[in-house]
Amino acid sequence: MTVLADVERVDESWRSWTGAHGGLLAGIALEHAGRRVSGLPARALHVSFLAAVRSDEVRVSADLIKAGRSSSTVTARLEAGEKLALLATATFGGGDAGPQSPALPLSDIPDVEDLEPFTLPPGLVPFAQHIEFRPVGGVPLSGGDSPVLTSWVRLVNPPARPESAATVLLDVLAPALYATRTTPVPIPTVELAVHFTEAAHTFNAGEWAFARIHTEHASAGWCVDGSEVWNRNGDLVATGRQTRRILEA
Repeated sequence: MTVLADVERVDESWRSWTGAHGGLLAGIALEHAGRRVSGLPARALHVSFLAAVRSDEVRVSADLIKAGRSSSTVTARLEAGEKLALLATATFGGGDAGPQSPALPLSDIPDVEDLEPFTLPPGLVPFAQHIEFRPVGGVPLSGGDSPVLTSWVRLVNPPARPESAATVLLDVLAPALYATRTTPVPIPTVELAVHFTEAAHTFNAGEWAFARIHTEHASAGWCVDGSEVWNRNGDLVATGRQTRRILEA
C-alpha cells in the first residue's frame, strides 16, 4: 500500500548546476523508505534520477514491497511539480555475527587538522556551503593526470538518519573527471547505487570523514564514478557508484 505523499522542503542553497543536489534527494528518499520498516538499518539504495528538481518543495511517498525475516524492500518516489523526479529502491535488514573487513590505515593519510580548508568559487555549486572540505589529493579544475579526488569532509547540518547523511557525503566531491580538467562542465548523475556497512548505522557526518571519488571509465559522453566514505576511525561507511552524463557544450 502506498502511503500518502509527504511534502519536504528543498532549500535553494542545496542547488547544484542542474538542480537540487542528487545526494540530498537520495537521502530524503531513503529517510521516507526507512519509515516503512521502523528500526531496521539500511543496507543498499538504488536511485534513478528522472528530472532535475528546481522547486523548493518535493512530494515523497514510499511502498513496502517485501517484509522478510532477513531483509525488507521499500520503493520511494519523489515528485517535483508535475514531474516524477526520482525513483528509489531501498533494502533494509538486521545484522548478525560475521567476518569484518579491515579498517583503512588513516595513518597513511594526512590528518585533517594539518590541512587547509578549501572553498569552491562562489556561485559555482551552492550546496557546497553545507560542507566543509579539507582536500588530500587532487583539486577540481587543476588539470591533473588522474581522475581521482580525495578529501576530508563533514556536513554542517547532517540529516537525522545516519545512512542518509552518508549518501549525501558520497556525492559531495566534484565529479572525478574534474581532477583532470581546467574548465567546468555539467556532469549530472543519472543513476546512483549505494551500499552501506555496519558503521553507517551509527555514522556521525557532523564529524570529519574521509571521502574518495574516482572515474572508473568515460566514453561517448557518459562516465561511471565510484566513491567511498570512511569514518575517522578508518571504518568503511558506504560505497557508491554513479552513472553520469558529460554535457560538453
